[in-house]
Amino acid sequence: MDKRIVSVALSLLALFLAAGLDAEESSLSRLAETLFTVPSPTGYEGRMAEIIEGNLPAGYISRQDNMGSLYAGTEKQGSRLAVCTPMDEAGYFVSGINPDGYLRLDKPVSGPDLIDSYHLGHPMMVWTERGPVEGVLALPSLHILSSEMRRELEAGPGLEYAYLDIGASSESEAREKDVSMLDAVTPWRELARLAGGKLAGHSLGLKYCAALVLDMAKNRSPNRNQDLAFVWMAQTRFPLRRSRPRSALGALCASRELAPESIVIVVDIFPCDAEIERKIMIGKGPVLAYSGEKGRRIGEQARILAQKNSLPLQLVPDYGSSVMNPFLPVQEEVIGLLLPVKFSDTPGETIDSRDADILRSLLLALLDEGGQR
Repeated sequence: MDKRIVSVALSLLALFLAAGLDAEESSLSRLAETLFTVPSPTGYEGRMAEIIEGNLPAGYISRQDNMGSLYAGTEKQGSRLAVCTPMDEAGYFVSGINPDGYLRLDKPVSGPDLIDSYHLGHPMMVWTERGPVEGVLALPSLHILSSEMRRELEAGPGLEYAYLDIGASSESEAREKDVSMLDAVTPWRELARLAGGKLAGHSLGLKYCAALVLDMAKNRSPNRNQDLAFVWMAQTRFPLRRSRPRSALGALCASRELAPESIVIVVDIFPCDAEIERKIMIGKGPVLAYSGEKGRRIGEQARILAQKNSLPLQLVPDYGSSVMNPFLPVQEEVIGLLLPVKFSDTPGETIDSRDADILRSLLLALLDEGGQR
């Protein structure tokens, strides 16, 4: 049987059976590989939230805000300790269907054209109401174009020149495949297993972070005497206009939903391929990040726990990100426990699974302490 057909079948099986995973099967790697198959472009996080909510143990009270972020905790209001992570990946949506059956794409969030060029000539998935439809994102063949158009493409091909071919020969045939305007589109889901415990795939770091927080929720019974909340934030790739420092819209909404006295732990990725001066690398443990005095106490607690448990930890003091920044002026204490990744926002985003396992152990130890003052 064709390898790609098998890959699609396994991905779909994981998607439909995800809600049936029990606690014994829900190791971090298993959860991460399950969430890896679930599309969650910015503004299209509904499937991801549904899968996560379906895997929460009995006893949690869950809700969503108007951004689509998912909150899980006890009935208590104003949780003292909150673990927050993004759940929206880079992706596209169907913006048009031409008379020949080709699809045009657009992005919910703007970004460099170079990122779009990574996907040219590669398989994509259109997520329709009835399930995924496969296609290939391609440019018109240069030899059939005018010299002016060839020069434009050679200068830098962009999304406006690309077509998604799903094998349809007309607009009506494309619609017969249940393709509709504004359907989410993501790159092909295929996980690459590299040497030394390294893994690569589109938005893999993000999916590992979402899985890690879900794993924490599954390991922390809501009946325990701890005021704890877990948050999967939607629309964190939308920057708040004119925000200084740069802030993500979904994170800003989450910061307002949580109590001001909350201690916030942000679980996110740390793009490290360009961090030569900081010497942050994958395979050297997770990253502890904080900004000034806001996270110094809880950050020191995390550092001591890492040392006590012989867990490698990379430190980045005075650090902020668009996801962390919105919490800094609102919540009492904020730190980032971050998963280092290489080649972020590319189809070959790479992590070291050992970093994720270490981050899991450190976060469990920190939650056991309860962020004690």
